[in-house]
Amino acid sequence: MDPISMNSYNVSNLLRVGGLATGLDTDSIVQQLIRAASIPLDRLEQQKQWYQWQQEDLRDINTQLMSLRNDIVFKLKLQGTFMAKTVTSSNPSVATATAGANAINGTYTISVTQLAQAATTVSTDKIGAATKNSDGTYTYNTLNNTGNDIYLYLKGLDGTDKQIVIRNGATINDVVTAINAQSNATGVIATYDPGLDRLFLVSNFTGANSMIDFSGTTDLTAQNFLTTTLKLDSNLLNAGGITGQDAKFTFNNVQMTSSTNNVTVAGINITLTGTSNSTTTITVSTDVDKIYNTIKSFVDTYNDIITKINTKLTEKRYYDYPPLTSEQKQAMKDSDITLWEQKARSGDLANDETLMQLYYSMRKVVSSTVSSVGSLSSIGITTGQWYEGGKLYIDETKLRDAIANNPDTVMKIFSGVYQTDSNGNTTLITKGIAQNLYDTLNSGIDALTQKAGSTTQLYDTSFIGNRIREIDDRIAQMQDYLNNLEQRYYAQFTQLEMYVSQMNSQSAWLSQQIGVMMK
Repeated sequence: MDPISMNSYNVSNLLRVGGLATGLDTDSIVQQLIRAASIPLDRLEQQKQWYQWQQEDLRDINTQLMSLRNDIVFKLKLQGTFMAKTVTSSNPSVATATAGANAINGTYTISVTQLAQAATTVSTDKIGAATKNSDGTYTYNTLNNTGNDIYLYLKGLDGTDKQIVIRNGATINDVVTAINAQSNATGVIATYDPGLDRLFLVSNFTGANSMIDFSGTTDLTAQNFLTTTLKLDSNLLNAGGITGQDAKFTFNNVQMTSSTNNVTVAGINITLTGTSNSTTTITVSTDVDKIYNTIKSFVDTYNDIITKINTKLTEKRYYDYPPLTSEQKQAMKDSDITLWEQKARSGDLANDETLMQLYYSMRKVVSSTVSSVGSLSSIGITTGQWYEGGKLYIDETKLRDAIANNPDTVMKIFSGVYQTDSNGNTTLITKGIAQNLYDTLNSGIDALTQKAGSTTQLYDTSFIGNRIREIDDRIAQMQDYLNNLEQRYYAQFTQLEMYVSQMNSQSAWLSQQIGVMMK
């Protein structure tokens, strides 16, 4: 190409002015040529969309599998889940109770003759510490009018006397503040009720060891302040002061004491609420409802996920409905796009090998038998018809009966069989269905994550993630190719315009010359 032609090529290519000489619709022709060349790009975009649909569906299934594993199956692995107890009391005003997993079913008797109490004392009469105003507020009066500070000594929890200083001119609020400042050391809390005009002292724990002891206060003025001004019991000045009391009760005719009203006997957590001359019965039994509901929750959740997996594995593939291209979507209504993509997406996991292996592994576990114990069917949980894809059904009467009368068997079927040696060490000798299913879910979740990745991963290294990146690379290369191809087409049409223009010019010159010669 000569310099003039090359220069014309560059200018024409830049301006893309077509059809002036040839009369051709250059833009339309180029776009049609590019549209034809873009067919491989469309196929790449469709292939990418197909992988993205697979990834989304596999991740969704994986999320449900993790919920089944973590929220349901994990509980069924634990023996404690099947040791849930319910407790009833014939007289809740005397005693209420809950039972730990080790509590033995049965009926127990309890008789309470004395509740545990904290050491407590109160002013025996009004002390004139406050005057009520007409607006309902109070004016607090000075209690220490001696002209000197008063030093009280209250026995501390460590057995030593703790000094409490009542400043000259102190009101009842100052007295309360001074006593409470030492509460961590003495275990004694002070409060004042202006309506009753009395001071209350109470130990912050119960039992015979709780006490309020001012016997270290030997100064007569200080003693007088306690007994005359505050009108507190003079026994507070004696060694030992005022003490609390232990609870006294009999459990199955065995006499017992407790420093608190919350006691644990034979694995039963009992709260003593009152005394009575009659006997109260406490009945411990298996909490059938709680255990049944836990198992039912498992069956319902298992059925949801197993049905979803079976549906995806057997879903029909509509090959006549490939993923839509962007250009196709622009020409369609939103409702039509939705209907199309429902069929286009259908079958994206049909016969998926990874999913199918997990599906049959899960079904195999729930239909298995725990050696020397039994299977789910033996306690009323059976598999439906073959066409239902492994769905489980509960015979409620049979399962409740098994929980109530053979809770140990139900526990072993789910949680496995353990053996305890002479040293008290417990060893699992046979895995239960829940443990095997937990392991199966672990393997399946890992396999699906390797195939489809996870939203929590910073960088997706899964099989599908790698395929999508590879397609993205090919799409980028194809787009570069099409951009270059478009430039080349425009350049060629520009060159054509130049040639035709030159030919037209030459034709016009020849026609002019012929006309001159003919004159």
